[in-house]
Amino acid sequence: FDGLNIVDKDSRLMNDKSTSLEGDGKGAGPASSYENLHVGSSPGTGLRNNIVSSYIEAANAITLEGATNINILIVPGIREPLITNKISEKVKDNSKIIYLMDIPGYDKSKERLFSDSTTNIHVGKTVDKFNDRNIDNSYVASYFPDTFMKSNLFGRIAKVPASVSAFQALGYNDNVSFPWFAPAGFNRGALSNVINTVCKLNTGDRDELYEARINPIAQFATGRIVIFGQKTLQLDKSALDRVNVRRMVLEVKRIVSGIAGDFVFEQNTQLLKDKFIASVS
Repeated sequence: FDGLNIVDKDSRLMNDKSTSLEGDGKGAGPASSYENLHVGSSPGTGLRNNIVSSYIEAANAITLEGATNINILIVPGIREPLITNKISEKVKDNSKIIYLMDIPGYDKSKERLFSDSTTNIHVGKTVDKFNDRNIDNSYVASYFPDTFMKSNLFGRIAKVPASVSAFQALGYNDNVSFPWFAPAGFNRGALSNVINTVCKLNTGDRDELYEARINPIAQFATGRIVIFGQKTLQLDKSALDRVNVRRMVLEVKRIVSGIAGDFVFEQNTQLLKDKFIASVS
């Protein structure tokens, strides 16, 4: 299906609610027509939904080998598993990108929450629903909860998805150190322009999230808000279940690939091999 239902605010903005198949989400259709635009539908169902397929096509384009040279990917606020699972597969196939994935939130009744929901998010139920997905991918990391960020540019406070704050921390980490340093803790994971989170995490919440491989964004007694975890979504316990190690490997692959490109179509001699090894070293 083509086109957006511009009469419906969620569909027009291509936001989380417009893509979701859960709760009040509009990603399940029904297919729109001129007669039923007023019901707030979004054309197509599931993977054939116009907005869902648009995000997936965008992910296909930006993760295509050789098309871009990015090392971090976020799709802020988009949480529908149909989309996020596909993007996770794409970054793994690309093998040079880490995806900071936003996850759906749920209330105590396990009802899916959206930006306009009035009930409070429940950490335990959100973790339970996330665990049910059984994701196993070291090219993906998730953070929780969303935050309120002070924007110097616009002079206002904006509620932003957790992936935006995580992206900020990774950018700061790379600016003051290197990708193989942990983008977490009070030195490199402190979020200076974040003034609050959508829910306060206690020690038990932080432990529960981290056990589920979700990196907590926590406020401490000092008032500082800090990313207090750096796990990837790999299930097995190994070095690659840490964001800094995965990013180190990604950086090495990017560097070696860049060097190797200069040697393509050259004569395969010992001199060439020695030169390649020296360049990489």
